[in-house]
Amino acid sequence: MLEANTIQKYKSKKLSWLIEKAQELVNAYVRKRDSINEFGDFICISCGVRKPKNQCNAGHFYNRGNFGSVRYNLDNIHAQCIYCNMHLHANLIPYQKNLIKKIGQARFDNLEMMAYARGFKHDRFMLIDIIEKYKNAG
Repeated sequence: MLEANTIQKYKSKKLSWLIEKAQELVNAYVRKRDSINEFGDFICISCGVRKPKNQCNAGHFYNRGNFGSVRYNLDNIHAQCIYCNMHLHANLIPYQKNLIKKIGQARFDNLEMMAYARGFKHDRFMLIDIIEKYKNAG
């Protein structure tokens, strides 16, 4: 439960700012979670290649523009190289195969069900909660 003074801190912030700030912090958390050493190297969820920290994107299986209901879901976001994410449009076929290996079929099925939820809207309180949860985690 958010405290009143925490909510007050973000009173002047627009919803669009809250959405982007929450994404920035969740992405930083994912990059740290998925790093394999103290240098931030990672294994790309799609191509399986070890890459340096500066090549790491927090890649969404269900893209954040069309699937807002899972935009911040940690099962949906994994370390992905810039090439797979940006140039191969998330390289989704191997991403799905490796994602199921990583989180299991049951969690993948649950993610898929949540992704197609209709009528989802981001609300300020949820976004503030995400920001507060991840602001020191990344």
